[in-house]
Amino acid sequence: MFKKVLLVEDIDSIGYGIAIKIKQEIGVANIIMTQYCDDAYLKFIKAEKDKEPFDLLITDLSFKKDYRNSTISSGEQLIKKLRDQNYDIPIIVYSIEERPSVVKKLIDRYNISAYVVKGRNCTKSMINALKTVKKGERFTSIELAATLRKKEIFTLEEFDAVLLHQLSIGNTQEEISIILKEKSISPSSLSSIEKRLNRLKEELKAKTTIQLVANAKDLGLI
Repeated sequence: MFKKVLLVEDIDSIGYGIAIKIKQEIGVANIIMTQYCDDAYLKFIKAEKDKEPFDLLITDLSFKKDYRNSTISSGEQLIKKLRDQNYDIPIIVYSIEERPSVVKKLIDRYNISAYVVKGRNCTKSMINALKTVKKGERFTSIELAATLRKKEIFTLEEFDAVLLHQLSIGNTQEEISIILKEKSISPSSLSSIEKRLNRLKEELKAKTTIQLVANAKDLGLI
């Protein structure tokens, strides 16, 4: 039973709409809303210290920048911070992001409980997600469910992100190898870097390193 929910959504009309539906359909009276991931983290930690923890976290992934400087600027960063501190709270992600690789990473790496795609039937999907998660089961929007069952979905690893970042700032494979060795990041051999970059080119449909970086940026990977 969800008694206390933390809802993180920067567009207040969407946030209030979700909150009202949750109260009406699920009967959750205590819904704490915030438009910033930093605030959400502080509220979460305070609730833990006060021994009045949240039962569920609902968060978007992307948040528009404004006048505030944020240390936690995305829903994924918020989720990672909580998981890194071993908080196992059920998490529902509610986002326009539909790339299977992104969703799969959130499920595999951070063990999120549900993923709801913002769209035409998103309110109904959110209610279904809440009911499913209440039963201890995982939920994904129908738009993604079939795709996620495929084993061949490519997931960007942290090592891949490092390589793409180094390429994006103009470093060669030889320079990247040296940087990885200096930072004690493994594997750091030139052959390993070349092999991984070849796979990235294949997955991101790039023929050259320049095209690889461009495609990665278009997909929001770097």
